[in-house]
Amino acid sequence: MPNQHSHPVFTDLMGCGPDPDLSAQPVVGRVGFYSKGWVVETHAHNRGQLMFVTKGSMRVETEDGSWITPPGRACWIPGAARHSVTYIQAAEMKTVLISPELLEPLPKKCCVIKLSPLLRELVLQAVEIDWDYSLDGYEFRLMRVLIDQISMAKEAPLFLPEGKDQRLRKVTLALHTNPGDERNIEDWAYIAGASPRTLARLFQKETGMTFSAWRQQLCLIRAVEMLIEGHSITNISIALGYGSTAGFTSMFSRLMGESPSNYLTRWGLDHTIQDKQRLV
Repeated sequence: MPNQHSHPVFTDLMGCGPDPDLSAQPVVGRVGFYSKGWVVETHAHNRGQLMFVTKGSMRVETEDGSWITPPGRACWIPGAARHSVTYIQAAEMKTVLISPELLEPLPKKCCVIKLSPLLRELVLQAVEIDWDYSLDGYEFRLMRVLIDQISMAKEAPLFLPEGKDQRLRKVTLALHTNPGDERNIEDWAYIAGASPRTLARLFQKETGMTFSAWRQQLCLIRAVEMLIEGHSITNISIALGYGSTAGFTSMFSRLMGESPSNYLTRWGLDHTIQDKQRLV
């Protein structure tokens, strides 16, 4: 059931736009503007969808889990995949939708991808093209190059799988509420009503990850969200249960390929934090 505060698909702060599935063009683009907390109801498209967040951030959720998409990254959603979207911060998004007959070389599962400078510019160009372009013109040639670039893009480690077993969910829901909770699997097994061995097996079976790996992934994703929201690296380290900023920075750098401070500087988020701190 959709959230009672959710909005219909292709509705944003500017109103309701046309459904790309109804277009005769093989690839179409659009721009969306969303306020903080905006939720798009659960839906699916016939087309594959690349959602490039140029400002703000969003979370895409399916029955398999969730993908956090910070600024400068894009979420790929294959055709027919049911999903909902929550905008964690006020956001601007550039979307490219690709018809089913062109999806063969593209990912078969949802993922967050890193955009090369070329792919970034191709997306920005694609959303500027009207939906009545000629298939013999440069516009469609640009779209074909864009598809090739999506197929070669590298995945970013921003997916958190979710299990369905109720014993497992007692643990994961509690950790979502407090990712910094440092109780071990033996403690959590007691809360879940299962043996430690059973709980460990459930994590591996339903999420494909060990308990410790899942919790670390949760911390990484929450760290990205908190950085975007303007929290300091020190406060994030404390909230996520790290004994020092060095330990947190090491984890973040190993998984994201850059330090939290470099991430902030690259996306201009350090200014947001400094502005907030001046107001305290």
